[in-house]
Amino acid sequence: MMSIRKWNRDVRAGGLGISPGLDSLALLIMCWILAPVDIFLTWVRVYKEAEEARRKADRENNIL
Repeated sequence: MMSIRKWNRDVRAGGLGISPGLDSLALLIMCWILAPVDIFLTWVRVYKEAEEARRKADRENNIL
């Protein structure tokens, strides 16, 4: 069983604490999961801004 001191030394120092390779592996796994989410949220924001700009332009054209 792992002692508290060993756990503090290994895990609290940062990362997973087991091996540097697992940190890299976790990063690669998270990258494949989070990158599509980031792209989707960016696309939604861009689409929303374009839609607001279109509505604003339509309002300005209707006023004239």
